[in-house]
Amino acid sequence: MSNVKVDSQYNQCAFCNSSNITLITDFGDMGLAGGFLAQDELEWESKYPMNLGFCPDCYAVQIVDKINSDLIFKKSYFYFSSSIGTLRNHFKEYAEDVVGRFLPFPPDSTVIEFGCNDGVLLFPLAELNVGRIIGVDPATNVVEKIDDDRVDIVNSYFDELCAGDIVDQFGQADLILANNVFAHVDDINALTRGIDIALAENGAFIFEVHYLGKIIEEMQYDMIYHEHIYYYSLLAIENHFNRYDMLVFDLKEVENHGGSIRFHVCRKNSNLANPSSQVRQLKESEIKKGFHNASIFQEFGQKINKQKSDLLRLLNDLKGQEKIVIGYGASGRANTMLQFCGIDRSLIRYMVDDALAKKGFYTPGSHLRIESKIPLSKGVRPDYVVVFAWTFLREICQRNMKYLELGGKFIVPLPDVKILDIESIRKLYFIK
Repeated sequence: MSNVKVDSQYNQCAFCNSSNITLITDFGDMGLAGGFLAQDELEWESKYPMNLGFCPDCYAVQIVDKINSDLIFKKSYFYFSSSIGTLRNHFKEYAEDVVGRFLPFPPDSTVIEFGCNDGVLLFPLAELNVGRIIGVDPATNVVEKIDDDRVDIVNSYFDELCAGDIVDQFGQADLILANNVFAHVDDINALTRGIDIALAENGAFIFEVHYLGKIIEEMQYDMIYHEHIYYYSLLAIENHFNRYDMLVFDLKEVENHGGSIRFHVCRKNSNLANPSSQVRQLKESEIKKGFHNASIFQEFGQKINKQKSDLLRLLNDLKGQEKIVIGYGASGRANTMLQFCGIDRSLIRYMVDDALAKKGFYTPGSHLRIESKIPLSKGVRPDYVVVFAWTFLREICQRNMKYLELGGKFIVPLPDVKILDIESIRKLYFIK
């Protein structure tokens, strides 16, 4: 499939419908980041153009090449949040935060989480005695793992129709939660209308997404792929929710996924409608940095090509030295980096991932086989491991200390390409 350039004649902003879109970066033709392949599927893989654009009318950064959501989420979705210990801890703390702050009587409260995945947040909510918990997710193979009488599961996309059905059955929600999913939905306005239908008058919609500022400032281009359609600044979020008589009343920066923000949204006539100093300060910062101008994003597009060159130079040097190199973390982020950089089996022999469901499959585009652990036996033990899941580096180091103690080295590709051995890792994380 040939690349499609951003053209104001046929590309519209998903938020405000403006046709005034500016190209940031053309990533080329990409296999779907979550589309892991069986061996007999390799030669039939489809690839799709991926262009990142900026809307100067509402400040939204977005992938302009939309893919049918069923291709990504409904067949065999491979992302299971509970397989990552860092995320389990994160969502336990998250549940305690939102319940303690917004639900004075948890047993009498209703909470909806759309994009609930395998229940990594639903279960701690249940432990905190929330009375009605509704998880919504279209990935059938993922929600089938949830077996808990305290949780009601809706195997569907969250939109106006779904929201109406939930309200008819359970009433409006005191909290609606969405984590790393508010960037994933093609029709963002249908989703937002669903929130408007399901949210109680004084309820809060709380969603966590990777922050655009972190992507730009730390060159985190690996976060960009078809599944992640939108990349949010506060300026863009405010413009979007203003059209629905809602506002951002608070936010919280979190370390998750290399830098995310938990945005808190309410109705303009809500008791919560008093924006915090954090909201005001971030808005001032974004204006100062130029997040309402295309030039800052186009400069980012130029810089990520240097990151690509640095990583390829190192991998080619190691190839020349006949070193064994593998990758760690077969995630969507890894698949963006692998494909954008043109990394294949000539540079990395295979991938390792802690999610057992991925074992034996192949990465999209690059077609690297996925294994479940780093081999430690002499002769097959890799000399270097590229940690594509670099935002979970500490946890990965702790899981693989034996490999490091035997002389193995980790390559961290972002924000800057660097090599870490056992001593540098011990100093970095105070690990004995």
